[in-house]
Amino acid sequence: MRKLICIWMMLGLPIAAMAESEAIIPTILNESMSLAMWQWIGLAVLVVLGVVADKSVTWFADRFFKHWQGRNENYQSLEDNLFRPLGLLAMAIVWMIGLKLLALPEGVNNILMVAVKLFISLAAVWTAFRMVTVLNAVLTQKAADTPHKFDDLMVPMVSKSLKLFVAIVGFIFIAKNLNVDVTSLLAGLGIGGLAFALAAKDLLGNFFGSLTVVLDRPFHIGDWVVIGDVEGSVEEVGFRSSRIRTFYDSVITLPNALLTTSKIDNMGARHYRRMTTTLGLTYDTSPEKIDAFCEGIRTLIQMHPYMRKDSYHVYFNEYSAASLDVLVYVFWQTPDWGTELRERHRFLLDILRLAKQLGVEFAYPTQTIHLKQDSGAPEARGDFATAMTEEEAFTLGQREAEAIIDGTIGRAIKPEPVRFP
Repeated sequence: MRKLICIWMMLGLPIAAMAESEAIIPTILNESMSLAMWQWIGLAVLVVLGVVADKSVTWFADRFFKHWQGRNENYQSLEDNLFRPLGLLAMAIVWMIGLKLLALPEGVNNILMVAVKLFISLAAVWTAFRMVTVLNAVLTQKAADTPHKFDDLMVPMVSKSLKLFVAIVGFIFIAKNLNVDVTSLLAGLGIGGLAFALAAKDLLGNFFGSLTVVLDRPFHIGDWVVIGDVEGSVEEVGFRSSRIRTFYDSVITLPNALLTTSKIDNMGARHYRRMTTTLGLTYDTSPEKIDAFCEGIRTLIQMHPYMRKDSYHVYFNEYSAASLDVLVYVFWQTPDWGTELRERHRFLLDILRLAKQLGVEFAYPTQTIHLKQDSGAPEARGDFATAMTEEEAFTLGQREAEAIIDGTIGRAIKPEPVRFP
């Protein structure tokens, strides 16, 4: 008895209430022992009817679900006993209706009604959760059939929002059935609102991060993104975090609060996939071969089916220490990375075949030593004379340059900017 009094006082309840409860409990026991025989039989029949209702509703619901699942192969992943809580809800409803018909004593009836209401509340919340699961499966399939990806992002968030709503409503519903003063409970929570807000700072930051994803749409489900040092494919976006599947097949959980401050590079939003490379040719390659080689690469670009035809650059670009560098700047319009790798492979092999056919050699880091024997004064080569003045040298250089221009684009001619058909 002392232990019972201590527990009662720890709960903050008055001793008078304890004395009153001690008086109520024997009364309820006496009332339950004084039930009529037909009432005991009614309770037994009521239990049986509840079980029958449970089994019947569950059986019909499962039969309907299996028929619907058989007509829709996309819903095979849903669990078989999806409608189990619906049967429990039917059983609890049958018990509630039966208790009202048995006319039990007030004390016994109150206890049984509270238990049945609690049972109904739990079964209803459980059933609502299962209905949200079915709705999520249907919406996911609908989103998969649409060409755009925004609904793929919205469906998981809508599902989680509905589950949160069901949990809150279910909590209030259960509290009401247990005769708990919800208003006083919420007021008590308001006293610690400041402490809760401080503790939930990160939670609110993650929530607003998820709103940023929904409103700004920086990426969609399945996009290849780079966020800080995280790179991978977006698998799921929730209220607190997002899941990124990396290319080494791990899953990184990224808090949504980082999405409001981090730079997001959406690689999946690219219309084209770029490749920039430099082809180093040996220094003994003639200008004519370089021109032919560059023009051949341009023709390859025009003939490759996946390459962008309206934007590319192939030019002799730089004198390096050991090579003459040709810049190749091209784009692919491929649906995925695998196709890009295959087309890159074909293109690079075609460049190698072209170089072999034209007799163009690629340079690699080497050192060439030239040994020269001194045989007296050097001989003049070409139009150069040993006694040529500076002015004569300038005149010779200008004449040769003019001859080169006359042989290429012509004098006083300004080529049009690079345009693509």
